[in-house]
Amino acid sequence: MSVHLSKKDAFHKRLLAEYLRLLRTYPIITKSLTSGAISSVSNIVAQKLSGGWKAPIAWRNIGAFAATGIFYTGPITHYFYRWLEALVPGKDKVSQILKLIVDRLFIAPPFLLGYLYCIRRFEGKSHQTAVEFLKQAYWTVLKLNWKVWTIVQYVNINYVPLQYRVLFASSVAFIWSLYIAVLSGT
Repeated sequence: MSVHLSKKDAFHKRLLAEYLRLLRTYPIITKSLTSGAISSVSNIVAQKLSGGWKAPIAWRNIGAFAATGIFYTGPITHYFYRWLEALVPGKDKVSQILKLIVDRLFIAPPFLLGYLYCIRRFEGKSHQTAVEFLKQAYWTVLKLNWKVWTIVQYVNINYVPLQYRVLFASSVAFIWSLYIAVLSGT
């Protein structure tokens, strides 16, 4: 019995094959653009949820989230996951926990600081405004990051193949970006 793919299924299969080819050929660019696209779509959804479906779209904010994904999140996480594998090789329980500790205690705090700062700056806010936002929101966001992302990163770091970790994190970050966008009023 042969199984025939519908045109839609065949299209999705070709699209996935092309994405995987780009991921192998141009990993940083592909991960960066994917991160930017997911983040910008998340911001559109956040705007519509907070302002209503008829409210005008704030394109600058979408651009800020896209730029942060492209120029900050995508490249940094690409290199971070590779660095972490070199720093703590292995799949045993001790290695798994050590990877998580490095991520949660030593990487997440400065990464989140830079992420929140970049979004504000890409929105066109001044350095001082970005710093004031960090003073007001950073600790709250960091604590929530530790609560939400600890389990996500445990799964990501220990069970998702290296080449898909940025995509996995970006997909989960869709919801996270909604929270950041609503929190920051964008």
